[in-house]
Amino acid sequence: MRLPEGWYLIGESREVPEGKPVFMKRFGRELCLFRDHEKLSILHDRCPHRSASLAGGTLSDGCVVCPFHGFRFDSEGSCTLVPETKKAAPNLKAESVACLERHGFIFAFHGANATGEPPWFSEIDGGLAHSTLVSTWSTHITRCVENQLDYAHLPFVHRNTIGGGTDPSRPVFFELESDSIKMYTDEKKSSFFHFKFNNVWLLNILPGRFLQFLAFVPVDEEETRLYLRAYQGFCTLPLLKTLLGVLINFQNQYILNQDKKVVMSQLPRSVMDTDDEHLYPSDRGIAHFRSRWRELTGQ
Repeated sequence: MRLPEGWYLIGESREVPEGKPVFMKRFGRELCLFRDHEKLSILHDRCPHRSASLAGGTLSDGCVVCPFHGFRFDSEGSCTLVPETKKAAPNLKAESVACLERHGFIFAFHGANATGEPPWFSEIDGGLAHSTLVSTWSTHITRCVENQLDYAHLPFVHRNTIGGGTDPSRPVFFELESDSIKMYTDEKKSSFFHFKFNNVWLLNILPGRFLQFLAFVPVDEEETRLYLRAYQGFCTLPLLKTLLGVLINFQNQYILNQDKKVVMSQLPRSVMDTDDEHLYPSDRGIAHFRSRWRELTGQ
């Protein structure tokens, strides 16, 4: 899958419990995730011996054990045991993927040499309560990102929810950088949309009190998983914050489904495959996104 190199949020930490390997498909590749004393590791989900799925195996002494012939691989992908020889095989390796855990999420590096820290937003206070929902869309990551860079669709797609009474001709203000896109709906910059390459986005509704975080996770060319996490500081009492989280997730799911219906109708699936769309002033953020994505992927 052709993507910019760098860190990508690929899932939540809670999706990979201790005690068993977990399968995920990301970047168009099948992955095996597992923990060794809480430390997360990611290998490509193919045993280099006979290509069986490692995620279908078990864990033993911090290694993933292939279900086919019992070959063992550590967190770096090195083969620590071949049962028939009762020895390690130093030249036999499962390809590993650099990963980090931050803020309750899993980040993986797409590319050869992992450097730096994954993108995040300083506006998100670690003390805020949060709730998360996951939605799977049958389209390319670029279509999903562009939908969240588009202010002008609100009164049409969301006319009975967040877009009611919104004026599509209302000017928006942009800050376009090589690694980010910021949009403000007023000159005071009190609220904003903020996208950071390669796949995270923030809607700062009430600074410090209510924010919506979204990650666009590339499964393959025709599937993207959206992780939408709402952060709120209104209610932190355990029972009430759980109830509020359920209500926020219900509303967010309804709004996302409004977007999903339209975005999944867009063809071609990837914006990199289109050259006949006509962009308008409200699409400045989208134009910048396309330009940078093409540059970063060499398209």
